[in-house]
Amino acid sequence: MDPLQGNEAIQQFMKLMGNNGRREQAMDLSALMWYMDGMNRQYEAVLQELQQVRQQLKQVQEPSAKYVAQNAAAKLENKARQIKKTLDNLWEKIAGCAAAAVENFKEAGVSALDNAVAAMGVKSVLESLQGKISGMIADTKQNIEKVEDIGHELRSVGGHLKNAGRAMTGKETQVVDGGQEGRFQSVVLAPMRTVQKLLSGMNNATLAAIGGVEHLEQTADAARERQEERAAEKPGKRLEKKPSIRQTLQKNQAEIAAKTAPAPDKERKQEAVL
Repeated sequence: MDPLQGNEAIQQFMKLMGNNGRREQAMDLSALMWYMDGMNRQYEAVLQELQQVRQQLKQVQEPSAKYVAQNAAAKLENKARQIKKTLDNLWEKIAGCAAAAVENFKEAGVSALDNAVAAMGVKSVLESLQGKISGMIADTKQNIEKVEDIGHELRSVGGHLKNAGRAMTGKETQVVDGGQEGRFQSVVLAPMRTVQKLLSGMNNATLAAIGGVEHLEQTADAARERQEERAAEKPGKRLEKKPSIRQTLQKNQAEIAAKTAPAPDKERKQEAVL
């Protein structure tokens, strides 16, 4: 069981939703928590792969290639940690909203549950995360291409040096095309390509989660509107309804007219004098 589902407030919140006509919303929220737990695990895997890149780079002797790869891995790792922090903050917010809803349920009823879903603001956070994941995918792809180019150049230089030696000894030179990936690329590119695959899977999962959260928030909004309509229809509630601007203006005009109109007694006194 993931930490969010194991949270006591979350458990109580889910139970209240299921027992008060919010079973569909409870299922959507459960799916969201399952996604968030999987996403958390995937980010841990991404960080491990990036750390593996940095470990493997210690064995690389070529200074320029080592610098480029180290810089790329460090930037990707920093972005991954920022996204992980955003995800952790979202977990805390969901748990906090759930706890508040459980506490307010006795007084506010089911409206406390619907308001809690709206207060979580999950969709906007997931959309922000999805944008950051897409950016990381683009950065990872670009860094992979850089490492591939560096490896190709290193092998080409090595090939040219070998041809120079063959020419000096009168041997036939060979065509230099960069050859297959060498050890430098194999130790760096393998984990970076794994990171790219993990991020692609996370991006697809996040898009699916956004769709599920959108449904969750829509059903919560619809339920809240129905609650407000039923409350307005109860006896005594209509008196509490705020008047419209037009009604307020009409009332004010009537009061002004009543104050400026002459009193009946004064009119009769004026007639007697005449």
